[in-house]
Amino acid sequence: MNGRLILKQLPNHLVFRILHYSLISQQLRDELGVCAGSLRLKGGGSKALEWQPFVLWLANLLLNYAGDILGNLLLGSLPLEPLCNTADILLSSII
Repeated sequence: MNGRLILKQLPNHLVFRILHYSLISQQLRDELGVCAGSLRLKGGGSKALEWQPFVLWLANLLLNYAGDILGNLLLGSLPLEPLCNTADILLSSII
């Protein structure tokens, strides 16, 4: 099938969420790559940085939902309410 037809069949909000999650994930990867490179150059130690998967997943999740959490805090509703949608959490985790 043509890629254009596939995108037309998907709901718009799903396409925008996928784009948002992928851009935020790429931004986190770039930021951690720059920080890791600068730490290796400055530290000069033999011990490399050890990444912990849960910490990276949690940082990615918090970056993806930072705007929603902040908006809920300012509006006076529950700040972790966006995290109740398991489908979005799974989509964010897969990307």
